[in-house]
Amino acid sequence: MLLHWFLQVLFFWSQLQTVSGFTQYLLKRCDQAGFCTRNRYYAENIQKTRASYYTIEDSSVHYDESDKTLYATIIKSIPPSEDKDSITKIELPFALQLLQDGSSVRFIIDENRPHKDYLPEALNQRRYNETSKWAFTNLHKKIPYVKKGTTFNKHKIIVEEDPDYVGNLSLELFTDSFLIKVYWKDELAMVVNERSLLNYEHLRAETENEQNLLPEESDFNMFHDNFKYSKADTLPFGPESVALDFAFNGIENLYGLPEHPDSFRLKDTTDGEPYRLYSTDVFRYDIGTKMPMYGNIPFVIGNNPKAAVGLFWVNAADTWVDLKYQKSKTQTHWMSETGVIDVVLFFADTPDQILNKYTNLTGRPMLPKQAAVGYHQCRWNYNDELDVLTVDSNMDKGHFPYDIIWLDIDYTDEKKFFTWKPSAFPNPARMLKKLAKLGRELVVLIDPHLKAGYEISDEIIENDVAIKNQKGKTFYGTCWPGRSVWIDTFSELGRKVWGSFYDAFLNGAKNLNIWNDMNEPSIFDGPETTAPKNLIHDGGFEHRALHNAYSLTVHEATHDGLLEINNNSVRPFIIARGYFTGSQRTAGTWTGDNVATWDYLRVSLPMILSSNVAGMPFTGADIAGFFENPEDELVVRWYQAGLWYPFFRAHAHIDSNRREPFLFKDPIKSYVRDAIQLRYTLLPTFYTAFFRSSIDGTPIMKPMIFEKPQYPDLAAVDDQFYLGNTGILVKPILEKDVSITEIKVSEGVFYDYYDLKPHYVNTFREGEDVVQKKRAHVVESISVRAGLDKIPILLEGGHIITKRDNYRRSSKLYRNDPYTLVIAPDSFGDAEGELYADDGETLAHKNGEYLHTVFTLQHHELITGHPKNVPSDHRTAGNTMINKIVIATGNKNRFNIKDTVKINRNGNFHTAKVIRTSPFEAVILHPMVYANETWQIDF
Repeated sequence: MLLHWFLQVLFFWSQLQTVSGFTQYLLKRCDQAGFCTRNRYYAENIQKTRASYYTIEDSSVHYDESDKTLYATIIKSIPPSEDKDSITKIELPFALQLLQDGSSVRFIIDENRPHKDYLPEALNQRRYNETSKWAFTNLHKKIPYVKKGTTFNKHKIIVEEDPDYVGNLSLELFTDSFLIKVYWKDELAMVVNERSLLNYEHLRAETENEQNLLPEESDFNMFHDNFKYSKADTLPFGPESVALDFAFNGIENLYGLPEHPDSFRLKDTTDGEPYRLYSTDVFRYDIGTKMPMYGNIPFVIGNNPKAAVGLFWVNAADTWVDLKYQKSKTQTHWMSETGVIDVVLFFADTPDQILNKYTNLTGRPMLPKQAAVGYHQCRWNYNDELDVLTVDSNMDKGHFPYDIIWLDIDYTDEKKFFTWKPSAFPNPARMLKKLAKLGRELVVLIDPHLKAGYEISDEIIENDVAIKNQKGKTFYGTCWPGRSVWIDTFSELGRKVWGSFYDAFLNGAKNLNIWNDMNEPSIFDGPETTAPKNLIHDGGFEHRALHNAYSLTVHEATHDGLLEINNNSVRPFIIARGYFTGSQRTAGTWTGDNVATWDYLRVSLPMILSSNVAGMPFTGADIAGFFENPEDELVVRWYQAGLWYPFFRAHAHIDSNRREPFLFKDPIKSYVRDAIQLRYTLLPTFYTAFFRSSIDGTPIMKPMIFEKPQYPDLAAVDDQFYLGNTGILVKPILEKDVSITEIKVSEGVFYDYYDLKPHYVNTFREGEDVVQKKRAHVVESISVRAGLDKIPILLEGGHIITKRDNYRRSSKLYRNDPYTLVIAPDSFGDAEGELYADDGETLAHKNGEYLHTVFTLQHHELITGHPKNVPSDHRTAGNTMINKIVIATGNKNRFNIKDTVKINRNGNFHTAKVIRTSPFEAVILHPMVYANETWQIDF
């Protein structure tokens, strides 16, 4: 039996490794998925007939002041047919709320289901409506103002903010044919159900199906699944999909819907596949596909120069999304296999403001421990303790700073998680202690599948917290260990049991972190390489209703367990492959099993940008490709791109050649070293960008159109980006044999990162006036040298960044080094930047134990430092001395720079020396000012 299983898995994996079109034969296309086919068919037909089957019952409309919710009942009317003489009416409860500051609206459409005796007793018969329980953290409802009297009739209800507050949002709810129009600042921004694509497949028995079909509907695969790999799906509820269309008025570009290996700007799907959101293990994924991947977030943002709109489809079932771009409008069609229609719409002036509102609702991105922001070294697999410590030592010998080394699955005893292979890792505590000497940490892989027949899986079964099959018995499937069970982390007890396993495993270690891989979940013998949809979770809900949120519950349970073990003091660091809305609160992720080719390097940028604008910024891609062996030039370019990924990790497949940085020959080794060291030089700036993201959701890898939303020509640019709000503009080289590149920029002044040589774009300065040479909001290009030894980087005028210049072996060892400020004035001689610092490890920052300082330059004349928050213990933030201030002076020396400057430090005055290091910069040496104090420097 064991041999049979081994040969089966070996054959399965050999097929996946050799067939590049994996997703083409194991994953469903829309025309192979019953509910996707049916909803596309319905959409096509309903637009021809223009029929209307969904109305709001006038007498049902009422406002509940205590709940701050407008309630109504939508009636789905099925006309008479040959088999019945009367109209069938289905009641769909409707609820609408204004949220947060009154600039967001949520509505829910549910179904009043009658009890059916023919359904299995193990199943909960109500529709799953708890996705928001996992996705939301801060549902703040605002009291709306519902206009009645002359403006309240059977056709339209007007809802807006309280009249005592001059608001920007109002909406019209039409009752005779369900329709919602939403206005932002008196402009029509969104139309819900404009094309009448609302479709709610209500509960019915198979014998009653003909009488319950609308004339425009198809009955394809309503009660059976004919797809080759999922024919065993029992579909006990029959058809239960939900669908709705949304028109983004005045918007021609949409972004988001991670995770797909395609362009950042979402593509029109009219003549192809819709975007599919369904967590699965796709192994060596294909580029350019809209098929599903490991994680997904059903959220999009669209913008024009004046406004931005966000849409969050709060549904964790298998989902497809069609997009159609039109002149001054984008049409979208959302289709989910089951669940309820639960939608939140966000309205604002800019995309950044939308992300702020979205992450306020779904949770702010976590602020990771500082070590996690450094460089990670990983491969499948480091064989034993000696291997780990040898890599650790060789990184130091080669002057490659790093913070965390990783162990893949083979560190375990026979692939049993929460164990160590005794022959390879006889004393994990000793190894961890050796790594900790230089501030280093370890990550180990722990997956939610547990090998059947050992103490961990036995405990899961004994506590009745394993996922069940359709008969209510423990489900067994195949994954790395062979026959396995899966923890049900939708269960409160299951989460506690899962979290408790980490206690004995960590054994008090503070530098041991967790990698929750395969948490989609990956099931080798499951349909589409994941879980059968008719499995049963806690509460009696089918897996099909909550599949996409499973990954979130796994890593959240890990996070909560680690917090409890460490008495809520140490920040857990968790990386998870599968993710969903809300994952940003407790985990980071990466783009999965990529390949060492230029195409995969190129697509990594739009993939990470898409995650960043969907509230999941702590994302990276395997450097320099998981599968195969990269050529030397690709290695260099991937490190030069990857150092800007929020999650900066090198990883490789077990069959790939060893490629730790110290193994390369010069000059490749030097170029890779330079890239890694640049990450560490800019670590204060990176860590500050993570802080900013944790406060308001700002992307860490920020798309051009999000930084410059008033520039429509930047809408599709996804090969360059900003580092958060820092003004650092990067264009990694993504092609072979490139020596010069063009960076797209707005008007203003941009400085070469390396020598601060200025580039004036569309503006120049005459005396006290900034003159605009060309019309505003036109994108220009700057030519930049891009040899293999150089990364094209610009620093936009108007920003101040922080660095630490000395080489240290890990981020923890940088803490005692002083800072360098780099000041890049804009055309008016102004600049601003911020610095965030804390202890880098604990949760004390949540209690105010952190340093946050703002630096400014005013009119080329005055530099200031002003702390916004200072920790009670100055040691918390490490060394706060600013030892050097570098000023970009431009090519016309607009600063009145003398040999010395006058410094006011908390009322104490002294001077500091100024030197000219190049025609384009001046340096204030040893100014003796501190980031945790107030000071100013006069020229």
